[in-house]
Amino acid sequence: MNPRIDETALAAAGAGGPNPPPAERLRAAADYALNRSGAGQLILFGSAARGEFGPKSDFDFLAVHPAGRRIAATERMMSCTHPETGDEIDVLNEAADEAEKRRWLAGTVFSTIFAEGATISTAEAEPLVQTARDSGMKVDEMARKGRYNVDEAPKMLRQAGSHLHYAEIGAKYLNEWGSACKELGESLERSLKCVVIAHGSPFTYTHTLLETWDEIEKVDGKLPFKRNDEALAELTHYAGFKGYHAGSRINPEGLYREMRPVAEAAMKHAKKRVPVLLAERERKRAQTTAEKRDDDTPIRHQPKQRRGLEQRPPESAGNTVKAGEMTTKARAAVPPHGAEARPNHEPRP
Repeated sequence: MNPRIDETALAAAGAGGPNPPPAERLRAAADYALNRSGAGQLILFGSAARGEFGPKSDFDFLAVHPAGRRIAATERMMSCTHPETGDEIDVLNEAADEAEKRRWLAGTVFSTIFAEGATISTAEAEPLVQTARDSGMKVDEMARKGRYNVDEAPKMLRQAGSHLHYAEIGAKYLNEWGSACKELGESLERSLKCVVIAHGSPFTYTHTLLETWDEIEKVDGKLPFKRNDEALAELTHYAGFKGYHAGSRINPEGLYREMRPVAEAAMKHAKKRVPVLLAERERKRAQTTAEKRDDDTPIRHQPKQRRGLEQRPPESAGNTVKAGEMTTKARAAVPPHGAEARPNHEPRP
């Protein structure tokens, strides 16, 4: 059965966002990706699925193939240009069973796809895999089932530092305020997220700085620097569009100068909190391991008293035996020198 385009899903793609993709361009890209990949299911994700389609955005698809199919490394990622519209198209090919294995790997492209993607074409009555939108589940509910590995916290903190450095280069040396705002947003997002990850808490997949700020205050308390909701929303909007704002009234230079101190304060806070949280988790893990080891240790019973030996009488004022001495009864039990132990200790005739 050949795959068919779902007209309802196609019309709803990106409808919840401020800039949904043009319907004709999306249909052309979907048909082209479907013909090139030969997949049984096509899932749209990325800026087009979120309704954040910008002037230089491309179309991102996950091409799902039947379970068990082996896909070569050279065929896994396909990038092409539509011959008529000129749109860039990226297609990720994956078998259904392999895609399901990666569904809950938070922070990966698959967690993004299953959280925000929408099936726009399928060859079967039921799709090979279901995204949050396909199943009617809220995006936050599906994403929250995933959990970052706490070992990713230092890595994300380093990434935050790199983005902050690139933001400074764009603003100070290149005079590229748009790129500087994008890098600043990436840095602030990672500085906030790495603290939540270090707590080991389930994390909602989101790139919205307002939601990320709420998330960190739930698990780590109120942040020690001022929050500006309007500026956070603008920075999120700028980063989402990768710095391209057709007709946007956001002043990137003013936004950068306002939010740079906030990003630096978030970085400083993360550098302080992440090592403390990781050390605390390691201490608790070591304590739990030690307690488990103690519980598994077998009980050592007291050795039983050998037969024929009388217990030593308790010491008293009239019965005190000094070190190296023997009691009268014990001395009588010792046979004479050269004699064999016999009844009544009589010597051999």
